[in-house]
Amino acid sequence: MFEEMIGQEQIKRQLEFYVEGYKKTKVTPFLMFNGSRGLGKTAFAKQFAKQLKKPMIEINCSTIKNVQQFFEQIFIPIVMDNEVTIILDESHALPKDLTMAFLTVFNTEKETRKMFAWNESHFEFNFEKQTYIFATTEPDKVFAPLMDRFTVIDFKPYTEVELGNILKKRINWVAFEKGTIDEIASTLRGNARSAVKRSKEIEMYCESHNVSVFGMKQWNELCFALGINPSGLTNSEIEILNILKTRGDCSLAMLSAATGLSRTCIQRDSETYLLRKGLIKIDGLRKITDAGRAVLQSV
Repeated sequence: MFEEMIGQEQIKRQLEFYVEGYKKTKVTPFLMFNGSRGLGKTAFAKQFAKQLKKPMIEINCSTIKNVQQFFEQIFIPIVMDNEVTIILDESHALPKDLTMAFLTVFNTEKETRKMFAWNESHFEFNFEKQTYIFATTEPDKVFAPLMDRFTVIDFKPYTEVELGNILKKRINWVAFEKGTIDEIASTLRGNARSAVKRSKEIEMYCESHNVSVFGMKQWNELCFALGINPSGLTNSEIEILNILKTRGDCSLAMLSAATGLSRTCIQRDSETYLLRKGLIKIDGLRKITDAGRAVLQSV
């Protein structure tokens, strides 16, 4: 069912199980796709909707201002009484009053229909016709009682082999010299979206240079042109590594002062990847590792 998708094998098996169950019961669990940016949550949701053979609508929850807007502009004209799969992306951004409404709507165990009363009107949610998929990059910001209503589908970072396969599939007319794909994949940060974006850049390079074979020479030229750093490090991450190397162990406040970045920005956008790659460690203070020093040598 998901042979077009690369990686996330456990999620494929789980979703295939729900598709088979849907064929018998006409209902699926209320799903919450959880994972960081670029892991393919929306792509898998779309493929899941395709297997259910229903029209699909995708809604960014940050565009929903209140429960009135949801019912008047989304539910009544698009959802009610229709066969449809609704993907509610960035669900941590749901407005509070709609979150409270959803606590009632999705509080069901065996029933396939739920009546919801609002503003002197009654709305029927028919879960045999309507399939709901929520997705978020920040599950900690989803109201906990609402999160309990969902079956959570956890996405994980892709391996470098999987990222290489995603990239090659996207530009299958390009031949890669031995070892080049591995080098490219090491810069993609475990992110499928990055693999797709990088494939477009390589495709642009090959078309503009009229080549169909891509090797280390071409890759080095592309890195120079686009500023692609070893391991896919951002300039801010390299700056943090350099500060830790030259100044020694630093507190978060010291790093913030030295870089000009806020503490939140460092913790959310820089430290996570550096920690995952083993380039720094935190033991009260931030410390560069031997692996971090080695990466700086290659920058």
